[in-house]
Amino acid sequence: MDLSEIRVKIDEIDDKILDLFIERMNLATDVAKYKAANNMVVFQSDREKFIIDNVKQNSPEELRKSAAFLFMNIMDISKVSQINAITPDIEIPYTAEAKPRPSVAVQGIEGAYGHAAAKQLFQNGSISFYAAFHEVFEAVENGDVDYGIIPVENSTAGEVTVNMELLERHNVYICRTTFVECAHILAARKGVREEDIKILLGHEQAIRQCEDYIRKRPEITVIPYHNNAAAAKMVSENPSAEMGCICSAECASLHGLDIVRPQIATDPDNRTRFICITKKPEVYDSADTVAVSLSIPNISGALYRLLTKFAVNGLSMTKIQSKPLPTHIKQQFPDDYMFYIEFTGSLNQPVIRKLLRNFEDELNYFKFHGNF
Repeated sequence: MDLSEIRVKIDEIDDKILDLFIERMNLATDVAKYKAANNMVVFQSDREKFIIDNVKQNSPEELRKSAAFLFMNIMDISKVSQINAITPDIEIPYTAEAKPRPSVAVQGIEGAYGHAAAKQLFQNGSISFYAAFHEVFEAVENGDVDYGIIPVENSTAGEVTVNMELLERHNVYICRTTFVECAHILAARKGVREEDIKILLGHEQAIRQCEDYIRKRPEITVIPYHNNAAAAKMVSENPSAEMGCICSAECASLHGLDIVRPQIATDPDNRTRFICITKKPEVYDSADTVAVSLSIPNISGALYRLLTKFAVNGLSMTKIQSKPLPTHIKQQFPDDYMFYIEFTGSLNQPVIRKLLRNFEDELNYFKFHGNF
């Protein structure tokens, strides 16, 4: 046969496969109805193992793994269909309105990038400053404030790991996100020249974001500071002409510092993503992203099978990242891997609520972080 004849044969086979797939999915719907009527769970591991073992046994050796993979995909698609058909819808209580004059917790001091993020989100908010990020989480969780503003990701330096770990440990929810341009400058006391600066203060993330500039100044001693705004305040109060800091132009002005060099970030478009956390779920009309953490077993194909649930439901992932399991879960399921995932959707969609219910029922670890 020439190529065109081979392709005709393949098309004929594909038509038969499609017809059989449709027939199988219709039968799967009948199975779902039976399971629902008899209070049975969708996933039955013994039945799945029987099918896969049978497929392997009846396949040529060189195709056993491929055939098993194909049938696992078919069964996963079938399971998603059954789950959508028989999983009871769940209610996740939430409010759809932000508080009119909220209290907002921010790490650092006035002039910090977190302060800028808070002002972007809450023009009428009453802002309180805390020394450490964990204190912001605790203030929200304890109900001392309405909202907390937390940096979680920078376009140059990547994830703010400590805050993602705190998000896992605390019972809070993400309700909004915003981005703040981090146009880092080199600031110092008035009259200080760039070549005079021998000590540079800045938050560890900001230091990483200015690595190219720092590399060109090997004579400088870099000292990590807990907050850029606090570093600027420290420099403004220190009489030394050898001390400078990384901060924003607004922060330099606030503390009476000179802008010694106006742009020292490696990426001129450097920006940080902040999340807004609250004690109880808040979902606004514009919310289109769901965030969760979940664990899967360390077995071949486990992540692929998880992704099938999103693909079949027409949901697009916007972020997926492997994370360390919380200690208490690691002790119970030492071989599991955890992922933090953001995907498109809203709690107003039944398919989203059923997917979350399925995750909660099936997985060893699952945490809903919010819809924003």
